[in-house]
Amino acid sequence: MTDLADLPFSPRIDRTYPEPKLKLPSGACDCHFHFIGPQNQFPLVPDRPFGHLQFEDTTFKDWELMQKGLGLSRGLHVQSMMYGRNYELALHAACRYPDRIKTVVIMPWPEITDRELSILTDSGVVGARISWMTENQVNHKMIERLHDFGWAMHYLIPMAELDREWEDMIFHSPGNFVIEHNGVPPVEKGAESEEFNFVLRCLDTDRCWVKLSPRFSAQEDFPFDDTDPFVNKLVELAPHRLLWGSDWPHPQYFKPMPNDVSLLDMMLSWVPDEKTREMIFVTNPENLFGFTSP
Repeated sequence: MTDLADLPFSPRIDRTYPEPKLKLPSGACDCHFHFIGPQNQFPLVPDRPFGHLQFEDTTFKDWELMQKGLGLSRGLHVQSMMYGRNYELALHAACRYPDRIKTVVIMPWPEITDRELSILTDSGVVGARISWMTENQVNHKMIERLHDFGWAMHYLIPMAELDREWEDMIFHSPGNFVIEHNGVPPVEKGAESEEFNFVLRCLDTDRCWVKLSPRFSAQEDFPFDDTDPFVNKLVELAPHRLLWGSDWPHPQYFKPMPNDVSLLDMMLSWVPDEKTREMIFVTNPENLFGFTSP
C-alpha cells in the first residue's frame, strides 16, 4: 500500500495577490471555487480521480485571503471531485458562511433521503455537479428529484466527449442549468465548431448559464487569448446568462499555475463594458443562486 507521503503533489497555487487592475463592484461573486481540507479533518476520498497525487490544503482562511485580494464579496462553492459524493466539507462550509456562499455538491447517491436534501437546501445548496469523470450513466430520476428541491444541474463535460444521450440530457434539463468552463470546447476547432455550437444552442433555451473561464486554453500560460473568440461570442449573444469563476485553487491543473489576480484582470478585455461586468459579477449570480443584493 502506497504511503500518502510518497505521492507527488499536484502543482501548488500562487498565493500572491497584487492589486487588481479591475475594480469589482460591491457584491461581486466568484461562481466557481473549491475548498480542499484541512485533510486531517476532511480527508479526500480514496477512489478519487488523480488518486496518485497529493493536493495541498486550501482552507477557509486561504479562501478569505483570495477573496480579499481580488475584491470579491461572496462565492459559489463547487464541491471538488476529490471528495466524491461526500458533502461533509461542503455542508460545513455552507453553515460557516450562510450569508456569503451558496453551494453545489457532486450528484448525491440515489439513496439520499428527502430529509437530507431538505437539510442541504436549507443550508444553501443550490445545485448538483455532474461530471463525465464521476458519472457513468445518466440518472434522470435523480435529476428530477433535485429539480423538485429547486436545484440546478451544473455540467462539467468537455463538448468533445458528448454522446447523444448526454447531449439530450443537458439540453432538456428541467429548469435552469449551468455549463462550466465555457463547455470546455476543443479550442483548436474554433468558435464555429459543432461542439461550441451546442453551448450556444443551450443558451438559446434561456434556461442555460455559462461560466466564463480560460481553463480550456491550449496555451501553457497567459495570455490564453485563444479563448477570446469563444468568450466574445458568449458576451455578444447572452451577457445576461454568463457567470465568472476563478476555479481557485485550480485542482487538476498541470500547466504553470496561473495567478488569480491575472485571471480576474482578463475580464477587462473580455468584457470592456462596466455595466455588463456588473451584470456578470453581481446581478446574474443573484438571479440564479438567490444571493441577496448587497
